[in-house]
Amino acid sequence: MTYRDILRSLVLLISFGFLISLTLSGDPVIEDEINLTEEEYPRQLDTLEEFIQSYYLLLDSKEYLNKYKLVDHEKNVIQNDANNLDPFYQKLLELRNGVRTRVSIFQIGDSHIQSGYFAGTARSSLQKYYGNAGRGLVFPWRLAGTNQPDDIRITSTSPWNRTNVERGICGYGIWSRGTGNLHIRTNNFFGLDNSYNKVTLITKEKENSYNWTLSGFDEFPNTEIQSFDEQAIYQLQWNTPVRELALQFNATEANDVANLYGVILEKTVPGLLYHSVGVNGATFDKLSRIEDFFAQIRLLNPDLIVISLGTNDAQGRYRNDYFEKQLRTFAASVKRYSPNTPILFTLPPDSNKGGKHNADLEKMDKEIIDFAKKNHAAWWDLSDLMGGKGSIRQWRSASLASSDLLHFTPKGYMLQGHLFYQALIKGYMNYAESKR
Repeated sequence: MTYRDILRSLVLLISFGFLISLTLSGDPVIEDEINLTEEEYPRQLDTLEEFIQSYYLLLDSKEYLNKYKLVDHEKNVIQNDANNLDPFYQKLLELRNGVRTRVSIFQIGDSHIQSGYFAGTARSSLQKYYGNAGRGLVFPWRLAGTNQPDDIRITSTSPWNRTNVERGICGYGIWSRGTGNLHIRTNNFFGLDNSYNKVTLITKEKENSYNWTLSGFDEFPNTEIQSFDEQAIYQLQWNTPVRELALQFNATEANDVANLYGVILEKTVPGLLYHSVGVNGATFDKLSRIEDFFAQIRLLNPDLIVISLGTNDAQGRYRNDYFEKQLRTFAASVKRYSPNTPILFTLPPDSNKGGKHNADLEKMDKEIIDFAKKNHAAWWDLSDLMGGKGSIRQWRSASLASSDLLHFTPKGYMLQGHLFYQALIKGYMNYAESKR
């Protein structure tokens, strides 16, 4: 019998004993279930099995992470998530039990997120357990003159421009006139199938002012255009998932301009979508000035919004009163368009400023935590988890951080992504246990 088999037997034995004790105490389990309403505890959800399965996930994750001794694994938890993230955990539980077909996460960040390694690792790890619903939100970063993640390539033989165009949900915007094309290709960089059979283009075009077609594609796709409050989406869907296709843009009139703010790649199967947006140099203040950024969030219909900002806010001349105001403004804009979506802050990692530890990070962390407590949000303390004050130097010595002591290596970001995944699974397991 393997170590895993022994652990599973112990968990099952403990759980069985727990159920027997309830029965002997005169409170039959079946009667307890009948007394619960459908909203409180849908009877088709197997919370005991989810507790067991998530327990094994954590064992696998712990085995991988134990080699990183510089991380304080006991601190790898989502804080203030009880009640505040319960609606999200409940949806994950429903997804796992076949009651729900889709759960969406939207992560907002800066250059730490734009590189794609953090989000890509967290995405692939979560999708292996909750189901792979596709790559999610992407953008033609190279066409906008910036860096893009390694699991996606979007190119074009047509001229696209990022000047004189409003920015949108990806923090960027590009436009083309008359006709144009996009060639989209995904790969399995993070060890998970990135094929898709549904493409959603986020635009601001007038209905019927243009159309998109699939070039060299045998299967005729279903298309749909939706528009509201000056936002518009153009959807194409077909049956067989692919990892590469060419989209051709054709304007109804020669002078029509196509503005593009993002592309969503999905598979029409039950599963989890992990959308992520990172903007180099982003701060709470800078993103707050992009009105369409918040208006277009609702197009994703997120079940959890993860805010991973703060590094750049603390790099300049930091003032508590100014930052607190920008934080409130940003959160108010998020809530304006996603009023019922839980929020999870990831506190910025340790970094240097001016050749020494950035002491303003501790001040900022306190502001974010105080705000989260007052506004029913959760947080994940990455700085404390990675070792606290000055830990960026230890990460550099382990080849996990860059020489600027501000950014991280791909390996460092991937470690952070796996730690975040583990923290979410811990929160989910605790929730499932509380519902047994």
